[in-house]
Amino acid sequence: MNNRSIRALSPALLLLASISSTVSADDHEETHRQHDAHEHGHATLNLVQEGNIIQLQLESPAANIVGFEHAPTNEQEKQSLEKAISLLKQGQAMFTFPATAKCEQEEVNLVSELTEHDEHDEHDEHDEHDEHDEHDEHHEEESHGHEGEDESHHDEAESHSEFEVTYQFSCATPAALNTVKVMIFEHFPLTDEIDAQIVTDKRQFSAELSSEASTIQL
Repeated sequence: MNNRSIRALSPALLLLASISSTVSADDHEETHRQHDAHEHGHATLNLVQEGNIIQLQLESPAANIVGFEHAPTNEQEKQSLEKAISLLKQGQAMFTFPATAKCEQEEVNLVSELTEHDEHDEHDEHDEHDEHDEHDEHHEEESHGHEGEDESHHDEAESHSEFEVTYQFSCATPAALNTVKVMIFEHFPLTDEIDAQIVTDKRQFSAELSSEASTIQL
């Protein structure tokens, strides 16, 4: 089995992004210009199939996934974020392949400003506990300065928070890999459309996906 890592195929995804830009310049320039401005309800999907390896990269505004783009402010939002992250990492739930292709998820990598913010908050909390009592006043003065920075960071995250998830599957019978059904719409109904760019061993093309047309014909 060709057990390649996600990093090994990253150049292919970069090439695909370049191809996507060229195609959009010819046929969908205005549409993609709007999509580039972080359009809610819209997401992008890059798919690269090389031999028995298939790799998919999903990029979506956080609003499509969890309904908000700021750091969680209450327990309900925290639970929504945790549930969404857990679901996104289950590639077999996000994409359906022909059973005869025998595709299994090998790797997944998720990146989001929302998860980074959580890690940043935990680090700050740890630093606060390490402060000595005699520096409390000085720490309070500094915290006012950081408060403005945190608010600025909050505003930026609220405007631009996204999820980027990269999946890698290995298919025991790649010849049977003729379709991929995208299940994003079922799990995250705030997603209205997905612009897909596909590169396979046979051809390269683009597709506009929706809940009514969510299957990619390879």
